[in-house]
Amino acid sequence: MKLKLLLFSLFCVGIMQAQSDYYSYESLSKKVKDLESKHKNCKVKSIGKSSGGKDIWLITLSSSEKTKPSLLITAGIDGKHQSGTLMSIKLMEQLLTDNAFSKVLEEKTLYFVPSVNPDATAAYFSKLKFEKSGNATVTDDDKDGEFGEDGFEDLNSDGYISQMRVESVAGNYIENADDNRILVKADQSKNQIGKYLLFTEGKDNDKDGEFNEDFSEGVNIDKNFTFDYPAFEKGAGNYAASEPETKALLDFLYLNPQIYGVITFGMHNNLSEAPKFDSKSSSGRIIKGWMEKDVKAAEQVSKIYSQKAGLKDAPKMPMTKGNFAQTAYFHAGRFSFSTPGWWIPKEEMKKDSTAPKVEKPKKGEMNEVFPELEFLKWAERNEVKNVFLNWTEIKHPDFPNQKVEVGGFLPFVMHNPPAQFLDEAVNKHKLFLTDLVSAMPKIETTQPLIEKLEGDVYRVTLKVANKGLLPTYTEIGDKIRFISRMKTEIKLNAIQSMLSGRKYFLRNALQPDESEEYSWLIAGKGKVVITTGCATTGVKEISIDLK
Repeated sequence: MKLKLLLFSLFCVGIMQAQSDYYSYESLSKKVKDLESKHKNCKVKSIGKSSGGKDIWLITLSSSEKTKPSLLITAGIDGKHQSGTLMSIKLMEQLLTDNAFSKVLEEKTLYFVPSVNPDATAAYFSKLKFEKSGNATVTDDDKDGEFGEDGFEDLNSDGYISQMRVESVAGNYIENADDNRILVKADQSKNQIGKYLLFTEGKDNDKDGEFNEDFSEGVNIDKNFTFDYPAFEKGAGNYAASEPETKALLDFLYLNPQIYGVITFGMHNNLSEAPKFDSKSSSGRIIKGWMEKDVKAAEQVSKIYSQKAGLKDAPKMPMTKGNFAQTAYFHAGRFSFSTPGWWIPKEEMKKDSTAPKVEKPKKGEMNEVFPELEFLKWAERNEVKNVFLNWTEIKHPDFPNQKVEVGGFLPFVMHNPPAQFLDEAVNKHKLFLTDLVSAMPKIETTQPLIEKLEGDVYRVTLKVANKGLLPTYTEIGDKIRFISRMKTEIKLNAIQSMLSGRKYFLRNALQPDESEEYSWLIAGKGKVVITTGCATTGVKEISIDLK
């Protein structure tokens, strides 16, 4: 008995050490305030409160309070993905201590929201640990008019809610041929016969034949945004943007038109492989596909991510309904990219020549973030402990005459490795952010050409060009008419008048290396000021003197 207690204590110590690498709400709040106190280019404020009353912290990296073209980096939207929060903090620390990057902050601003859903963080640090995506909103997960009546039970008293498998003729799971710890669905086309039923650990408290279907998970904020909102889906909320976290992030995005693009650390990936252009989905009444010019820009960003920063071979993680990354593009008109941030490096997988090939998902299916078998092999190679609980038989009141075992992957381990494994990924994402900022649009102008005509009449000609690697803003921005358009304006003095030309010109996004020429016929001597640009590029001012 003493030996069992000792082993269990060592097991818990290992988990607690892994937990201490990550940030609870309290330690995150302290950390961001410490960053603000240590670095003059760092400012912290709350942009709202969570459902549970916690501050949603915004950290601004900038050399001044001047409004400048910006990027927004978000994390911690889905509570299962706590590694994104930790990566965001590590990224900020690196950027704030980089003297070269401090010069970048004179021209650009980076906004970080490292924990959009702070309520969900509590589940990662709770005494009884279980995976939870949602916030603190009390939800009726099974839509029966009762709240939280069928939650989890820790049947083996280890402090974790894992899985339970039940031997049954009605089972549709079998053991994986390469590792019998892992269960996979039986494939009838291969004459496989199911042996197990698979549930999360717990009992059927309300005796409806379902297990743990109503533990009041809360609202998954990454299902609660406005684009393609999954109405009536579990975890999506009562209606789109029903949650204070959702509103706070959207308000910040919409009220800051200088935000050029959004990077999200989360459960989706459109950075390693750029979105594809589909003329049908991008031209419908409701646009559901990236616009053609935006796809070209996304391909450039993907090239920076994969080739320059070396972030290759990320898993395919398709976008899901109601998530922030989709909404930021389709409804707010910003370039929007999402990445898990960390995954098993391909060279790691090559070390195990026995690892089976992962079949491509069928249409409508989604790959796991990390194939379970390869994750276990990676953990063993790298001596990462406490990721899997071996199956142990228990007595279960709902299955009195059947064999029931508790085991499986421990909560959160698949998406949140020990902190040291994130360091290399953080270094590469710093390179990516630096290169992405450099690729942002750059408005340049020719020296205005001034031609003096008869009397005090002058023709002024100016060419405006985008010399960045990316367009001045998204093509979809011109469709939704919310983005600030390119504007070139001329301001005359009191004794001057316009004989020909417009006071200001508005035009759609300037693509890389694209230019446009403007001309005015002005009567009268004196100073003339021309401004050109938009919120996402900054405004360039040229002053000339007609004499």
